[in-house]
Formats: sequence, C-alpha cells, structure tokens
Amino acid sequence: MGWLTLTTAVTFAASLALTAVVRAAAGRWGIVDHPDGGRKIHPRPVPLWGGLAVYAAVVLGLAATVLGGGGGEEFAVLCAAWMLAAGFVCLVGSVDDRFDMPPRVKLLLQTVSVLPIILMGYYVDRIVAFGHPIELGWLGVPLTVLWLLGCINALNLIDGMDGLASIVGLSTAAMLGVIAVGEGHPHVAALAFVLAASLAGFLVYNLPPASIFLGDSGSMVIGLSVGLLGIQGSMKTSATLAVTAPVVVMTLPMFDIVAALVRRRLTGRRFDAPDRRHIHHRLLERGWTPWQVLWLLGSLCLTMGGAATAATIFRLDALAWIAAILLIVVLIRLRLFGHHEFALIKIAAIRAFRTYSIFRILSPRPRSSGAKKTIVFDDPNDEDKYTDQRKAA
Repeated sequence: MGWLTLTTAVTFAASLALTAVVRAAAGRWGIVDHPDGGRKIHPRPVPLWGGLAVYAAVVLGLAATVLGGGGGEEFAVLCAAWMLAAGFVCLVGSVDDRFDMPPRVKLLLQTVSVLPIILMGYYVDRIVAFGHPIELGWLGVPLTVLWLLGCINALNLIDGMDGLASIVGLSTAAMLGVIAVGEGHPHVAALAFVLAASLAGFLVYNLPPASIFLGDSGSMVIGLSVGLLGIQGSMKTSATLAVTAPVVVMTLPMFDIVAALVRRRLTGRRFDAPDRRHIHHRLLERGWTPWQVLWLLGSLCLTMGGAATAATIFRLDALAWIAAILLIVVLIRLRLFGHHEFALIKIAAIRAFRTYSIFRILSPRPRSSGAKKTIVFDDPNDEDKYTDQRKAA
C-alpha cells in the first residue's frame, strides 16, 4: 500500500497549507470565536472555519488516492458518499459558526446530511454482537441515522478546548483504519488514514494555544466521518455493523454525550442547553492544564482503540466491553467525570422507588407538615446543592 503512504503525505501537506489560508480568511472576514468569560475560556478571539480546511484536505487526499490507482470501485463509491454527506454537514456547520443556528434547525439539517449515505446503499441491515448476527431489516435505516447523528453530536459537544476534538478524531480515525485493514476493508482504511492525516496537519495550528478552531464545520465533519468509518461492509449493498469496534472506540465522546443528556434531563434543563460540565471542563476545573487534559483524553481514546483492535483480531468482544466499562467506572470512581450524573441517577431512582413502591400504595402514610420539599436547581455546577438534594431524597 505504497500509494497510501504517498496520499497521506499529500493530505498532511495540503492540510498545513489550507489551514493557514482559511485562518487568514476567517480572521479577515470576522469569522472568529470571541471569549465570553463562561464556556469560552480562550483569552482572545480565534478564527473559526477550520473544518473547511480539514474537509478540503481530505478531498484532495482522496482525489490523489484515486489518481494514484488505489482504492478501486468500492473506494470510489465510499468517496462519493463521504463527499456529499460531509460536504453538506460542513456547510451547515460553517453557517452555524457564522450565524448561530437554532439547535433544532441544526439537528434537522444534520439528519438531512446523512441521507446521501443511506441513499447510496451504505446502511446497516444487521449487527453482530459477541459473534451473533442480529437481522434488522428496515429498522437498520433509522439505526444508521441515529448512529451517525450520535457521532456527529458527540464530537460536536466534546469540541470545547484547544486541540481536543482534533486529537479524539485523529486517534479514532487511525484506530478504525487499523481495524479496517485487519478486517479486509482497504477502501475504509484509506479514508480513515487520509482523514487522520488531514487532522494531523490541522493540529499544528490547533494545539494549545490554538490559532484556529475547528468550529462546528469541523467537529461535525469529524463526527460524521468516524461514524461512517465504524460501519464496516461493502458500499454496494447494505452493511454489517460489528457493534463492538466502533462503539468501544467512541467510548469517551459517547459517555460525554450520554452524561450531558442525563444531567440536563434530571436538572430540568433543555437538552440543547449548553453548560460547562463536559469532561474537559471538569478536568480543567480540577487544575489540570490544557496539555495535561489532551494527553489524558488522547491516551484514553488510543487505549479504547487498542482494546477494540485486539477484540477484533482475537474475536473476543468481551475484552473490549470490559475495557470500556472499566474506563467509565474509573472515571466515576476517581471523580474525574460522571460522578455528578451518577448521583443524580441515584436520587431519581430513590424517588421513583418511593413514589411507586407497592408498600406505599397499600399502606400510605399521612404526610407531616414538616415534609421535606423537592429542590430544583437551575445551576448544576454547585456541588453543595447536590449534597443538599441528596439529603432531601
């Protein structure tokens, strides 16, 4: 696969050049992210639209691969599907970077962006879990859409610190490329390594202190790309999703998005309400430096990728799932991330048990005048309020 080495080098060089051009253009046109003293903690305005450079570099890398005689017919179909879907979601993200699109409108357009993948026949009609295939039939179409939307928004939410989404995307794409090679899908591996090369070039400008941000135009392209790479199979027909590899590789960003949904649901906030409780925010609040956060989260992503790769090679799905569960438990246990959400779930479970307990139904107790009241907090950041709420429960 000498052609792949050449095209990844071309992609890396193209990403370096294009990122510099986009950075200058975005700064000149005022497409910048201004600090607000809250969620946006960077010290100065930083140009956006880094996703345009990443997308364009990948397109050039894919074109170089085709011209170099690599990939074949399956690769050409994969390229067409990716270019249409990623191009549209990049456009949506670019508009959102400029005009701050309403969340529901953005979600609708994200759904539209994944349709080319479905219409070109790249959808899941069965999944394989622990070696056992499960036929899905037409249910595979909405499952594929949900999987891709989950990946898009997982990378979008985790993009809150210099270099983080780029590091996560780079490590995830590289590991999925290795898995694709082992599974005999060179066309998938080619796209994965070209994407990784593009992100590597962009990272030169995006590491702390970043001189350009991915913006939604970039984080959503990365999310869509890794979601597509996780679906292993032929582009000409429906695909088989080996559940373990893509889900375990995406453990960290998926855990972050699930925690956000739980947190917002149980504190009475809108699902699309932004906050500073994502994993990188938690670590920064504990005094970690941006570089330390990047090293930790990047290492965790690579570890999950390694577990998924080993599970694929040795056909031991349990190995990867154990690693993913262990990661989540360790994060919660060490209070690095997820402990607040876990506490909220326990409170909700206790209240549900007390409310619907059969013993309470059969022998209801009269309420005393001094009954404790349910406390609802708008700000989930105050740990003392969590403690008071736990005592009240």
